[in-house]
Amino acid sequence: MQLYSGKGRRLSSKKGGKRLSGGGKRLCSKRGGLAPVAGVLAIACCLGGLLWCAQAGFPIRLAQQAPDDSDSLFYPLHLSAPVQEEEGTSHEESPEAEKQDPQADRFVLSFAGDCTLGAEHDTWSRSGNFPDVVGDDYAYPLAGVKYLFAGDDFTFVNLECALTDADTPADKTYRFRGLPAYGQILTEGSVEGVSLANNHSLDYGAEGLTDTRQVLAELGVAAGGDGETFLYTTDRGLKVGVYTAYHLGRAQIQKGITSLREAGAEVVIAAFHSGTEGSYTPTENQKSLFRYTIDCGADIVYNAHPHVLQPMESYHDGVIFYSLGNFCFGGNRNPSDKDTAVIQVTVERTEEGTVRLAEVDAVPCSVSSRSDRNDYQPTPYPEGSAGADRVERKLAGTYRKPTSDPVQQADSPAAQTIAATAGSAVESTENGM
Repeated sequence: MQLYSGKGRRLSSKKGGKRLSGGGKRLCSKRGGLAPVAGVLAIACCLGGLLWCAQAGFPIRLAQQAPDDSDSLFYPLHLSAPVQEEEGTSHEESPEAEKQDPQADRFVLSFAGDCTLGAEHDTWSRSGNFPDVVGDDYAYPLAGVKYLFAGDDFTFVNLECALTDADTPADKTYRFRGLPAYGQILTEGSVEGVSLANNHSLDYGAEGLTDTRQVLAELGVAAGGDGETFLYTTDRGLKVGVYTAYHLGRAQIQKGITSLREAGAEVVIAAFHSGTEGSYTPTENQKSLFRYTIDCGADIVYNAHPHVLQPMESYHDGVIFYSLGNFCFGGNRNPSDKDTAVIQVTVERTEEGTVRLAEVDAVPCSVSSRSDRNDYQPTPYPEGSAGADRVERKLAGTYRKPTSDPVQQADSPAAQTIAATAGSAVESTENGM
């Protein structure tokens, strides 16, 4: 399938691959910049308000300046209307069209939030839970967004559970598990990489984590645990380096990113698990560490754990996703905040061989295809809907939670934890979810 941005401008028609690489010659000696986006930012700051980019065909909202860093701006959103081709449309292109494709040197990387492909231990058999709704239809959970993931070069999520038959949970409050067969949800949905650097990878002990790694390896899904790196080479030859960490330290961050550059990574992603659950605002510690990570040479900082959307931020030559919230989330049968997003970063390789970030597109989504409960099928919001507007404001850093927001369901693990931790400054090493 083809991926479109705004009013139909094609970014890519080819899918990334399943080929892993352990190293290789470094292809570029320096990182490119965000010149096209920086220009838009400068114009937005001068003119203010709502801008329209005639060439790209999408609205650009005024970037919001970060309160404590005049050089750092919350990202202007390129909101992408979900466009799927009509049934029966041919996806084949002529050799001449492929040869003339101006986007041939551009690659699309997709990012989404927490995927808990299972349920909490004590409520596993409850009606309406993930196992009950999904059954053995492994294509079902990501069916609503597969057209995005199948049309990119690399898709990355946070896997917030163990995939194991082990049934003895850790001695903690919330223990999330999915069956080993649930790993096929990732491949059916065209997900290539996951982070295991979170506080649920060991919910079923070392055995559960070992089983999870084995499931992912057999399926060809790349995975990184706490303080680990991997290098992924897409079918079209882009070398993507990923550093994953739950326990964050500056020396470890620098070492991980440096090792990926030395191994030949053209694009470096740092995936963390940090922040305050239920908060729409990143902590000062998040901002400091994540900006430091860009300074160390990362291009993209991805973060999970707060379970709600937090702003995107342009910082120097990189971009930061402070929290992408929940996505395919079996940890809550009916979250009051169902907003989420698929963020797609387009990178381009120049004639000189350097790779730089070119565009960032947000596809506003709900974690569920229905509003009355969670059916565990993330679905794009209609263009111009209240949900799409809310997602835009959350990613732009302008959202303020109404005092009349309904509370999370009382029987939900995520709800109880969010209620207990909202407003606190507890960091990832201390949080329960």
